[in-house]
Amino acid sequence: MLRRSSLRIALASLAFAAALPAHAGFWSSLIDTTPAGLARSSDDRPGDWASFWSDTRAGAEKIMSDGNSVWILPTYTNHPRWDWPQRSEENGWPMGMGLARGIIDEKGNERMLYLITFVDSNYRPEPMAGYTWVARWPLGNSGFHVGAGYLAGLTMRGDYMWAPVPLPLPLAKVGTDTVSFYGTWIPVTNVFFFFSTITLDDAKGRKMPLSPESPWVKTPNLLYGSWGWQYTDNGEKYSPSRVASDTVWNAGLRRYSGRSWQTDLKYSRSSHEVTRADGPGKNDLRIESYTLTLAYNMDWAKTFRLFAGAGFGYSKGETRYASDWSLHPALTLGFTWAAAENFFITGSMDTNFARFKGVLEDRGDGYTVRSMPTSFTIGAGLAF
Repeated sequence: MLRRSSLRIALASLAFAAALPAHAGFWSSLIDTTPAGLARSSDDRPGDWASFWSDTRAGAEKIMSDGNSVWILPTYTNHPRWDWPQRSEENGWPMGMGLARGIIDEKGNERMLYLITFVDSNYRPEPMAGYTWVARWPLGNSGFHVGAGYLAGLTMRGDYMWAPVPLPLPLAKVGTDTVSFYGTWIPVTNVFFFFSTITLDDAKGRKMPLSPESPWVKTPNLLYGSWGWQYTDNGEKYSPSRVASDTVWNAGLRRYSGRSWQTDLKYSRSSHEVTRADGPGKNDLRIESYTLTLAYNMDWAKTFRLFAGAGFGYSKGETRYASDWSLHPALTLGFTWAAAENFFITGSMDTNFARFKGVLEDRGDGYTVRSMPTSFTIGAGLAF
């Protein structure tokens, strides 16, 4: 992913520098799109460079205070064939989760502060945080709109030694005020990244305390079990092994606390057939995981919530040949419906970054399975 990156960065920098004098108001227009511009417009004052950082802080605080909550689902990573002849070796499914706070300014433009973590092209966790600005144009009276703008922020990647990397990227979207689909192009690597969002109109409601009769207060504990399908991808450069996706079941204990938080302790178990890509050889890999996650809840209705969060996990991979254990990050995203006073229905997508070394027969002790197990489950439980 680093090939030709220096040349591309240089060309992009030259193009950007050449565009600066295109019109005299470039910097003023650019600042208007930042959080500082939001603060200045709301205060009806022009501002200057001396106050830029204080205005940026004020604008960010306004977005966090007055904006609506946004639930983010990383959706797809496209490695175009014209630049990625080995695209089958890269991960195209960025399983993960994200949260944001978004606001529509007086001009109808969208501004958003976001935090997102997903599985990158090399099957490692990639956190990203920053700000987006999008100008929107309605599509007649359909309720849909299209938009274009930019994404700015920082990310950290394993192939960059986990050093913070700045992200000035173009951004396009299509959707409604509630559901939207976004796409960006990463010029350094020639990769297209897509994500989806659900925006909840909760700017006022989340500032109000929960009623004592709220199910999240009255019955703050949930003992549940669920069942579903676990997606796996070995994630190796030359994919010498195929790890089959299969069913998974889990059991967990959840505790609701404060206005919007939940803590989950969860156990899951699954079994997968592993075959060689280049000939005979088969293993049955059993994965057991224990995870502890903290998630933020957004109220869609009084009895229905969306949540997204992260934590840590312990996983054990075992075959008849050997076993290995792994400590790893864990991501969770899902919903909970308080269907009755003591009966909740919950569903989630849970991603673990487990690594198992030396567990496959005839692969060698140095061979590591990076299965990236992601579970899609639905279940029910007793609330008390």
